[in-house]
Amino acid sequence: MRHDSVRHVGAAVGLGVLLLASPGLAQHREYYIVGRVLDPEKKPLPGVEVRLLDVSTSRSYHVTTDKKGAFKLAGLPHGVYEVTILKDGYTSRRDEWKFETPQETMQRVEVPDVVLVSEARVQEVQRLEAAESATREAADKIRSGDLDGAIGLLQDVLVKNPRDANALFFLGLGYAGKKRYPEAVEALSQVTEIAPRFPGAHFELGVCYRHLGELEKALAAYDRTLELDPASADGAYNSGLILFETNRVDEALRRFQAGLATKPDDPGLLEMAGRCYVNQAKLDAAVEHFEKARAATQDPAKVETLDELIRLARASMK
Repeated sequence: MRHDSVRHVGAAVGLGVLLLASPGLAQHREYYIVGRVLDPEKKPLPGVEVRLLDVSTSRSYHVTTDKKGAFKLAGLPHGVYEVTILKDGYTSRRDEWKFETPQETMQRVEVPDVVLVSEARVQEVQRLEAAESATREAADKIRSGDLDGAIGLLQDVLVKNPRDANALFFLGLGYAGKKRYPEAVEALSQVTEIAPRFPGAHFELGVCYRHLGELEKALAAYDRTLELDPASADGAYNSGLILFETNRVDEALRRFQAGLATKPDDPGLLEMAGRCYVNQAKLDAAVEHFEKARAATQDPAKVETLDELIRLARASMK
C-alpha cells in the first residue's frame, strides 16, 4: 500500500466536498480529506464554499463549511484539482492539489488550516500601506526642506485617519520648521495622547513650547522625555538650558552632567557644564570643561567663544 502526501502549490487551502453518488466513480474514491477554514484571528468561518475542479476530467465538486469552519471530502478520486475557496465579503483563495497516485483503500489527509481575510481588512491594510508610504515621502521632503510639500501630503493622510500618530508627528515637525509653533503644538500634543511613551514627540513639543516662551511647559515636556529615555543627551541639554536661564544652576548642572554621561565629548554640554561651574565659583572645573569643549569642536565661532571663557575663568583664578 502506498501513501502519497498532499503537495501544495501557492497558499495552503482547505477542501470539504460532498461527492454525488456515481457507480462509475465508486472504485476510484480513494481520498478522505478533512480541514478547517478560519479568519486571521483563528476563528472558524462557516458558510465558506469550497469548489474543486478535476483538471483532466473537468468534473467539479463543492461543499460548504459548517459552523465550526470544518469541511470534509469523502471518496475523492485520484487526480489533479484546481481549488477555489469563496465567501461573500472575503477575498477568494486558489490552489492546486495533486492526488495523482491511485489508492487501494481510502486514504485520510488532513489539510492545513485555510485563512480567509475579509475584504474590509484588505482595504484597511492597503490604506495603512498608502499612509505609511505618504508619511515616508513627507519625512523625506522635510529633510530636503520642502516643508509645504510635506505638510500637504500629511494633511491628506490625516483626512482619512485623523489619529495617525506618525503623520501627526511629522506634521508637527513641518509646522515647527515653518515656525508655526501653535499648530505644531496641536499636532504633537495629539501624538503624546495617542502614543504617550514616544519620547521624540515630547522632546519636539518641548522645543515648540520654548520658542513660544512657555518655559515651564517646555521643561515639563523635556522632563517627560528624560523619564522615557534617560539617555537622551538632547533632552538633558535643552532642559538644562532652561534651568540655567532661570537661575536654577545646581539643577542645570545635574542635567548637563547626565547628558555628558551619554555623550562625554559633546561641546555644548561641556560648555554649559563649565558655565555652571563658573556660577558656583568652581573655576578649575570650569576651565577643564571649557578646554574639553574647545578640543571637541571645529566651529571657529565656538572656538573663539570658548577661548574667551577660558581666559576669563583663568583671570578670575589669580
